[in-house]
Amino acid sequence: PSAKVAEDEYTLAFIARPSAVEGHTLVIPKRHSRNIFDIAPDDLRHVIITVKAVAERQRARLGCEGVTLYQANEPAGFQTVFHFHVHVLPRRSGDAIRHAWDVRPIDTADLEMIARRLRD
Repeated sequence: PSAKVAEDEYTLAFIARPSAVEGHTLVIPKRHSRNIFDIAPDDLRHVIITVKAVAERQRARLGCEGVTLYQANEPAGFQTVFHFHVHVLPRRSGDAIRHAWDVRPIDTADLEMIARRLRD
C-alpha cells in the first residue's frame, strides 16, 4: 500500500494512489474477501469501525466538510480490485467529485412491488 493511515489486528487504512481528493483513503480487511457477498460479518464490522475512525480523523485533521463512502462489488457494480475495500473521501463544497448516478422518479406501485420482493 501507499502511506499507512491506520492499522489494527483486522484492518489497514492507507492513502489511495491515485487519489480523487486530498486524503482519499482506502480501508481494507487484512483477511481476504472478494466483495460484500464474501466478507465475514466480523471482518465487515471491523472495516466499518476503521472507516468511522478514518472519517473522524479526516474531519478533525484535514478540515473536510463531509465524507463520501464508496464501495463497489463485481464488474457490473464497477469493482476493479477484487479485495473488499471502502473508499473514504473527505469532501469540501465545490470539490471535483460529482454525484455517481442520476436519480429517477418511481411510482408508488413499483416502490411497493420492489420492497415486497426484497422483504418477503
